Amino acid sequence: RQGYSNLCNLITYSRMGQYGSRIDPRIDPELLADHSVGLIVLTGCSKGRIASLITEENIDSAEEELIGYIERFGASKVFVELQRNLVYGDTKKNKLLLRLAKKVDISVVATNNVHYHIPSRHRLQDALIAIKNNKTLEETHRERRPNSNFYLKSVAQMKNLFEELPEAIS
Repeated sequence: RQGYSNLCNLITYSRMGQYGSRIDPRIDPELLADHSVGLIVLTGCSKGRIASLITEENIDSAEEELIGYIERFGASKVFVELQRNLVYGDTKKNKLLLRLAKKVDISVVATNNVHYHIPSRHRLQDALIAIKNNKTLEETHRERRPNSNFYLKSVAQMKNLFEELPEAIS
């Protein structure tokens, strides 16, 4: 109950606070410490802070950021997210993220960047992105997902994607 309350407060702050807006929600990391009870931290998708730093090969900054989460929440409540959306760079990024998680001694978790419930809905998602940006489909090519793998996968599908990392599934 406390975790859900804290999550709701953080969402509100992210959309109304000085760092974020309804369109681009963001939050002051210091608020996390004040609202950490009952929550866990996942490092985020490829556009998240940790994965972005890893992609830029800024490993030291990624480690520093991750240690900040661990200090705020505790090592047992912070998980490095690994995703396989069959996008260029996933394999290298996951190897670096796994290495980083082992270095700071925290667990990994397999997640999926879900934007629609079934693969065939990716075209609808593309149209919604175009509408959101007030552009044509062709003009939003960079904003759209690169393939139709951003759907809600079953447990069996996730186990198959991460068969060599059962600890990320459990």
